[in-house]
Amino acid sequence: MHNLSLAAVAAAALTAGTLLGVPGKAAADTPESVAQDIAAFQGYFKERFPEVALEEYNDGVNVLPQYAERRENWVLLMEFPPYEEHVEKGREEWSTPFANGKTFDDCAKDWPPANVYPVYVAESDDLRTIVGDINACLEANGEEPLKNVNNGKMARLVIAYKERFNGEPVNVDVSHPGAVKWYEKGKEFYWTKRGQLNFSCADCHVHSAGQSVRGDVLSAGLGHTTGFPVYRTKWALGGKPLGTIHRRYGGCNRQVRASSFSSQGPEYKALELYEAVMNTGIPLKVPSQRQ
Repeated sequence: MHNLSLAAVAAAALTAGTLLGVPGKAAADTPESVAQDIAAFQGYFKERFPEVALEEYNDGVNVLPQYAERRENWVLLMEFPPYEEHVEKGREEWSTPFANGKTFDDCAKDWPPANVYPVYVAESDDLRTIVGDINACLEANGEEPLKNVNNGKMARLVIAYKERFNGEPVNVDVSHPGAVKWYEKGKEFYWTKRGQLNFSCADCHVHSAGQSVRGDVLSAGLGHTTGFPVYRTKWALGGKPLGTIHRRYGGCNRQVRASSFSSQGPEYKALELYEAVMNTGIPLKVPSQRQ
């Protein structure tokens, strides 16, 4: 396995450079151009890793050929997944009645299926996330919303909702002009370099996917959001093994020595939308285990 320095990651990005490119500022996206983006993004990975089927990307780095020497250990680990006790606890928390006797299911009966989130709401020009809907449900039933939206109980509750849609392919609707604008913001975030290391999301997870940095294999951007919340080995060592996708975004920003943004803020919601759109057609697999 080839190991890259952080500087080499940036060089690899420049080499791969213009295949997918940084989004231009001149022309606005349209639903048609979004479809072209999906085809280009997924086509890039199909060409780079031809042995990996589209639906397999929901297993993250574990499916990449560069991770083959570790895959057997992962397969054995999945016989008794380390996240099972957390999943069970989340199911119990989901079904525990509020003070008024209702449960999350009373709210969720009116929610969209998990595979179509984030959902654009034209009336507020905002994006609905499952995290946001869970807190809105708590408030609507006279309960305190959860302040920690990155791990712990929130992550467990998101799993409790999303797991019932496992196997459903991601299919986010960006046909509304307002949704396209949110998509543009997420697309720009994904491809823009930031921080002291001057890295973009794409530098690591597109151009250098499958390469090894400091002993870790860089995962592919394709399929990235389909397994979250995840049980991450690195997080488990710190006593907080579960994390939402926005927790991961914050960690990535800090790793490139950039200022982080607020979880559930517009920057990360837009990024979540962009990644979900790129994952069109890949089935949900929640929770998942990551390195």
